[in-house]
Amino acid sequence: MLISNAAIDRRSTVFALMLIILIVGIYSYIVLPRESTPDITIPVVLVVTPYEGVTSGDIESLITHPIERKLKGLKDVEEIRSVSAEGSSMITIEFIPDVDIDKAMQWVRDKVDQAKGDLPKDLENDPSILEINLSEFPILMVAVSGQADETVLKKVGEVLEDRIEQITGVLDVVITGGRQREIRVEFDPDRLSAYRISLSEVIRAIQQENVNIPGGSIDIGRGKYLLRIPGEFTDPAEIDSLVLTERDGRIVYFKDIARIFDSFEDRTSRARVNGKQSVSLAIKKRTGANIIEVADQVFALLKLAEAELPPGIELSVTLNQAKDIRSMVSELENNIITGLILVVIVLFMFLGFRNSFFVALAIPFSMLLSFAVLQLLGITLNMVVLFSLMLALGMLVDNAIVIVENIYRHMQEGKTSVDAAKSAASEVGWPVISSTVTTICAFLPMIFWPGIIGEFMKYLPLTLIITLTASLFVALVINPTLCGHFMSLSKKAEVKEKSPTQIIYFYSRILQFALQHRLLVVLFSFVILTGIVAAYAVFGHGVELFPETEPNRAIIEIKAPEGTNLAASNELALHVEGFAAEEQDICFVISEVGTSSSDQGGGGSAQSNLSRITLDFLDREDRQDDSRNILDRLRTAVGPLSGAEFKVEKQEEGPPTGPPVNIEISGEEIQVLDRLVTATKQLIKEVPGLVDLKDDFSKAKPEIRVNV
Repeated sequence: MLISNAAIDRRSTVFALMLIILIVGIYSYIVLPRESTPDITIPVVLVVTPYEGVTSGDIESLITHPIERKLKGLKDVEEIRSVSAEGSSMITIEFIPDVDIDKAMQWVRDKVDQAKGDLPKDLENDPSILEINLSEFPILMVAVSGQADETVLKKVGEVLEDRIEQITGVLDVVITGGRQREIRVEFDPDRLSAYRISLSEVIRAIQQENVNIPGGSIDIGRGKYLLRIPGEFTDPAEIDSLVLTERDGRIVYFKDIARIFDSFEDRTSRARVNGKQSVSLAIKKRTGANIIEVADQVFALLKLAEAELPPGIELSVTLNQAKDIRSMVSELENNIITGLILVVIVLFMFLGFRNSFFVALAIPFSMLLSFAVLQLLGITLNMVVLFSLMLALGMLVDNAIVIVENIYRHMQEGKTSVDAAKSAASEVGWPVISSTVTTICAFLPMIFWPGIIGEFMKYLPLTLIITLTASLFVALVINPTLCGHFMSLSKKAEVKEKSPTQIIYFYSRILQFALQHRLLVVLFSFVILTGIVAAYAVFGHGVELFPETEPNRAIIEIKAPEGTNLAASNELALHVEGFAAEEQDICFVISEVGTSSSDQGGGGSAQSNLSRITLDFLDREDRQDDSRNILDRLRTAVGPLSGAEFKVEKQEEGPPTGPPVNIEISGEEIQVLDRLVTATKQLIKEVPGLVDLKDDFSKAKPEIRVNV
């Protein structure tokens, strides 16, 4: 084969190439970013509009419908969905998979800008246009919890937030939980009336006094100084002395018509970790940053911060995506080393130590070459790529074994090592190429898998193709060169007779029988194939995209009836927390009451009837029971609790796929939809194997109408 012959004749060039692969491969492996999931584009854009204190029906007519009417003119759209809830509107626009998401975001912005004229004039915030970016999901969640006052918890969380954001590789830290400080003013209506002062006058007086006034600059002697007149209030007591007006020759102070309280904003949610109130920090890394390095820096900072914590406060890491990546990287390294050792051991008895080592070298050099190509293509070391590399490990030595063993056979026939290498490579080169291309073609169609799942899974065939191509290069270039100049027959092989071995003799007898009874062999093969297909049809366990595994984390969603206040939702959450606390294999019970929390760690919309409880399990080796059994027990335990819907589900790995079965009912009349949803649930709730039957239909929140 031309490429092998050229490599054998230019061994110095090949040795230099090996050195380059070694250096570049190791460097690429070190600098390759580690991530939990591939950085894929999800063609979904969200339009979120808050409008506090407004019913879902009014949200639909005032916010959702005007925006939807403008969005209907968008191109490349597959579906537009909307949810109008109390106090907020969320519209989801799903584009075709190959859309340019940046252009799609701009299209949506333009359409929303056109709709702003039709929106209520008292809307405090403009609609937010968001995209779903997996790289912006938090890699770490840190809980600040304890029996301390929530002011202290919030302060500790804010200090940690500032410190963590200074770490290289950290994109953002989102703090949730706790309440903001609020200065409350309680007016006396009788005194306002007596002094003939309106609320607008009071507000205007506060706004005029609560300002810092820049005064430019002033020259004093040889120096130039900035001039500023500070006027912002630094203490609530200062507001008491604020002069509002003069009535009947008497100065009216703020304290004459109102009382001031240094308090907190109204509670709209509660957060707890293992029963203790908490503040959470969601830490997001920058795109391309190494998840392991970022996590290590955060852990080092947290260790230093623990020494400065006030008494009764503790820090807990409730989510650590770097842990799984670190484990997979370690497993890949161990598999490479183990593969080297096993290849040498297995081939040692046939080829000797040195020659078997030539085969084993195919593993590290193929891997290093693959790392260099991955780095060149900008592909990160994520879970899919790491799994693909481990899958490819078993195929890396196939080509090398064929090449090296054939060279060894030619040397046994009396040829020199160089001639044997050239003859052997030419003899089996094309079959080796054909077998590799055949394997590559088996994975190639997966690259064209459509949709979000295809974007996620394409890294599997891509990585396998890169790795197998690298192994083919090593087998045709590096292995013949090494064997042609360093291979020698082992002493055992030199005295060995050239008669067939027992294995070859046994195989030849079977082959002769098969050739003499060709029709029988074909018929027998067809019967076996038919039997396998029939057996799978009868005894098979079905088909699923991702296998069911024992989860490390689970989520319990609680949906109380519309109109349920925070206190009632909190009671339901406490009941569920009590059941979870009885399970010794659960290390963290994280409760968020009164919020539809988002997985991106940015909090969620405040809805007093919704709660979410996250369960973190111990590591698999430390558990005494399967976490799936624990979830089954929790489903049974929360079932008798009345007045709410409970959904117990494990956290799925991989791209967002939604529930296995989704039934969509649409129509114009809310009352008809309500009746159909209830009837449908009654029909299918008895289906065997069905758990967590849930609908997203929300009835109108009860309201009291006052006619004036």
